[in-house]
Amino acid sequence: METVKFNYKETCGVPLNDLLVVIGSLKGYREKLRIIADTGGYDALESSINLPVDEVMHSKIDEIARTFKTPSLKYVVHIGIGGSSLGTQAIYDALMGSYDALNPRRYPKIIFADTNDSGTINVIQECIRGVQGKEEVLIHMVSKSGMTTETIANFEIIHVFLKERFGDVKDRIVVTTDEGSTLWAVGEKEGFTCISIPKIVGGRYSVVSAAGIFSLSLVGIDTHAFREGASLMREICLEDNIAENVAIISASVLYHHYQSGISIHNNFLFGPELESLGKWYRQLAGESLGKEKISGSGDIIHIGIMPIVSIGSNDLHSVAQLYLGGPKDIFTTFVNREHGSNNAKVSPTPIFSDLSHRIAGKNFTEITNAIYGGVLVAYKNRALPFTEVIFSEVSAKTLGAFVQWKMLETMYLAHLLGVNAFDQPNVEEYKAETRKILGAK
Repeated sequence: METVKFNYKETCGVPLNDLLVVIGSLKGYREKLRIIADTGGYDALESSINLPVDEVMHSKIDEIARTFKTPSLKYVVHIGIGGSSLGTQAIYDALMGSYDALNPRRYPKIIFADTNDSGTINVIQECIRGVQGKEEVLIHMVSKSGMTTETIANFEIIHVFLKERFGDVKDRIVVTTDEGSTLWAVGEKEGFTCISIPKIVGGRYSVVSAAGIFSLSLVGIDTHAFREGASLMREICLEDNIAENVAIISASVLYHHYQSGISIHNNFLFGPELESLGKWYRQLAGESLGKEKISGSGDIIHIGIMPIVSIGSNDLHSVAQLYLGGPKDIFTTFVNREHGSNNAKVSPTPIFSDLSHRIAGKNFTEITNAIYGGVLVAYKNRALPFTEVIFSEVSAKTLGAFVQWKMLETMYLAHLLGVNAFDQPNVEEYKAETRKILGAK
């Protein structure tokens, strides 16, 4: 896909013959995914691959969004956690910038209520306190199960605050959840607008559903272009033309290194606006791949590749020493864009002329490209394996392509590791204990 490039041949550290062996072992699973895509619907665990092309579902989402997308809207309070929030924030931050909150002229904005923190809730309440009418605020509550403690707690607090200010606010609340969940039933009873997510689609694979699309569309993001990018990448990653199938290649590279003892995957994103994208991938890989399974001899085996997130060039001054000089147990995926969003230029006659003569007259793109190039050379000199993902530009279309690629990569990698990419049984352990503690007298 021209808008998203993948460079791996010279730097991934996997001999071609070894790579082809791993790729060959995925033939049957790729064919299974192709059948799921061709059949459509939501009958298989992997059915999230059908979200981008589900015209009926997206027509309903668009129709509901049009009723709330008015000139008065200033704040969309997106209440969710994990897969119900991370994907939405990844796309929002990448397109609006990591400092969007500092822009007083751009509305509407999404405010993410994704943790139970009194300071965060206080800030959200201050934003709501500043609006003139309830039509300026919309609450979008997202919970797949409809039972997420953190999400319910945030909703209850924000809802009460909004109700105290404006009275009846049921027409300012949209709930996205599994149809038939407890949350769905309560939402319908209270008169909230309810949107369903296909039940078989897990939260971390749901960004191309109402969980992400609805909030993003309300703030002016081109969700049709986002879906187009995801649809195009879906076809690429289901093709039997292996030279183009980036998801199979990237999964096979990661698996080869995991088999060689490298179990840390560093996503090194160059651009502060991409940090949330790294955090979205961290959850996707962490929950999908970190599993226990029983060996043939009955022993418990702990499987998993640790996803970590680094931001360039910030983290070159915090952990690059470890990456370059520490243990060789990390595989790196660099994520960069060809064109920066700001071409501010250093003065040709800088004040600190003795210190900055090398950058005099240069713009930020030239400087950051030089830094990035220096990092790649340093990694090559130390024979540290890496791949590159390069966006032609950071747009709704390229982001749709990226998230679809990474979701399919994760499915392929889980298949290679022999784990279920779609459950999270151990997460339920803390949730069950939390409910016990909260229920205790």
